[in-house]
Amino acid sequence: MTTTQTPPPDWNQSASSTSLIDVDVAPVLAERLNGASVRRRYYPFDDDVIDWSVPLTDDWSYMPEEHSVFAESDILARLDPRQRSYVERWEMTQLMRNIAHGEHLLNQGILAMLWRTDPLDPSYRFLLHEIAEECQHMAMFNQWVRINEDIETGGAGEAGWGQRAAERSSALAEQAPEAFWVSVLLFEFVGDDFNLSMRANATGGLHPIVVQMGKVHTAEETRHIAYARAWLEAGMAKLDDDERSTVASLTKWGAQQLIDRRAFLPVRWNDQLAPFMTQAEFVDARSTSPAGPRMLRQLKLLLDDLESLDAIDAATMRAWERDGAFG
Repeated sequence: MTTTQTPPPDWNQSASSTSLIDVDVAPVLAERLNGASVRRRYYPFDDDVIDWSVPLTDDWSYMPEEHSVFAESDILARLDPRQRSYVERWEMTQLMRNIAHGEHLLNQGILAMLWRTDPLDPSYRFLLHEIAEECQHMAMFNQWVRINEDIETGGAGEAGWGQRAAERSSALAEQAPEAFWVSVLLFEFVGDDFNLSMRANATGGLHPIVVQMGKVHTAEETRHIAYARAWLEAGMAKLDDDERSTVASLTKWGAQQLIDRRAFLPVRWNDQLAPFMTQAEFVDARSTSPAGPRMLRQLKLLLDDLESLDAIDAATMRAWERDGAFG
């Protein structure tokens, strides 16, 4: 289901007020999450968290089951082990670069929110913990990129679109926190299935570093998802009809992007794949990958929850369901 949509309201402007943000997470929950962030830290450069010395050999898989662009194509089957290993490492490395960009944009919003958050509120401290943890995740993903130096990851236009998106994220967090936390959940909850699949290592053949990154990311994102959900539940209840409609428009716009693309953070073709497949084969494989339906099922779980909070309207959900948007 592909539709033409007007983007949600432009939040890229200065906050209309210098007043403090009304934090919508109960202090008792924020304190509990603060304690968890202190007790259960996963510093990715401790040897007992991730062993970065494990060689990147052809003996391992590098993409979790049903998440690869190539999972239901015949491309990997026709490659020899060395070639298959390279293609899977290429895909994982592109994804690690993309996920790090998402974490960066999330942090920009939280950093902006801190300017208008009471420093004595327990949430202020938790937001600092979340920023620190997301920075560690970015460092972890960057380390993966660094040890896969034969994979090209630069040149995604970060300096252009990234700065614009960061400004939008910052303004949204300051002016419409509920809409910001929806965008956080569209990133973190929808992407959590990928993290869980890395951690689970269903085939038993994933490279140990990939599995360890999945364990780290899943453990700490669980706290972030719980915090965002708690803010949204309390915050949506106090909004008036117009404000709820504005949040719902953001949810609809963000979810529609995922539905149309059938991918969470899509990887793009580059010339490094040319020895193994044509660009047309790559595009065809991406369109039939089981990763798309998996992502849409995860999105539906989130949207069902958001509908219960009035963060997406029922008419939009029923229209998506009638049109088979979620498979």
